[in-house]
Amino acid sequence: MTSRELPPLLDTNDPHQAFSLSHALSDFLPRGSNVLDEDAESQSMPRGYHLVYFPPDTSQSSFLADGTDPLHSPGEPFTRRMWAGGDITFRAHGCRLFPGEIRCDESITDVKIKGNEGEEKVFVTIRRELAYPLEGQEYTPKGKFLVENRRLVFMRAHQSSQAPATQRAILKPPHKPIFSHKLTPTAELLSTFSDLTSNGHRIHLDKQYCQEVEGHRNLLVHGPLSLVLMLQTLQFYHRVQAERDGKKPYTLKYVEYRNLAPLYAEEEMKVCLRQKNPHDYEIWIEGADGGLAVKGMATMMLRKEPESERPTQLPRGYYYPAPHPGPENSTIFTTA
Repeated sequence: MTSRELPPLLDTNDPHQAFSLSHALSDFLPRGSNVLDEDAESQSMPRGYHLVYFPPDTSQSSFLADGTDPLHSPGEPFTRRMWAGGDITFRAHGCRLFPGEIRCDESITDVKIKGNEGEEKVFVTIRRELAYPLEGQEYTPKGKFLVENRRLVFMRAHQSSQAPATQRAILKPPHKPIFSHKLTPTAELLSTFSDLTSNGHRIHLDKQYCQEVEGHRNLLVHGPLSLVLMLQTLQFYHRVQAERDGKKPYTLKYVEYRNLAPLYAEEEMKVCLRQKNPHDYEIWIEGADGGLAVKGMATMMLRKEPESERPTQLPRGYYYPAPHPGPENSTIFTTA
């Protein structure tokens, strides 16, 4: 599979795609979180928003039975796909939101098979390098603004039409967060995110399929959606702290994460942060049962260029509602 050639993907860095995601998330992020301003020009692309660009270069007729594209699939009998995790390195200058061409070079860099015979899982790592053109519309290393490694896991189909419900051990987080935010993702949010990311995977869209084929009780929250929620919550927290202390705001430099357990539509989840040092954070999401569903680490860096954002007044470490309020009474802010 590592020799499989994947064509470069070209897309237009259309701000409206980012605005659409920003509006879709506005009711699910902490009150006072930044929402892109459609009147502002040349804003920086928020961390994680690259996920709504570069749709797969394949026709819908070639999609697999579960609604996924075949570009990264190992093929039969591994027909079930899940998003296992990944890591992202961001360049300090980021990418400005203005109509123009951007490019994604994609390759399969690693394939591992794990598990006993008959229960194997195939882990596939996809490397993506995103860049915008410089120097007379040429793509050069200077134009690279993001490098991502995605890790997908492929499994065998269930042996019966009625998939068994999976019993999972609940893994409790080892620490208490310094900041947490509760939200309940809706089926409408999942549908919108699927549309924005050109992701037709039926586990996010078809409840009957989830229950009868995959053995889940409801629609599953996308791995990338969980990631965006974590990144934007972390950016919000760090901005609030910087403004409270009169310091320059930092932005994300690197994040790595693993998806450990499913998150479901219409069930409460909690995004949590714990600061290890001035630059490094533990980030995780707890499911409705209080167990770890996503676990990650993030590193912050000083911004190279200022971003357009709405200021928030901060009295003694707390914040006031901003023009795009999120859900009421959902955020716990603990001052250190």
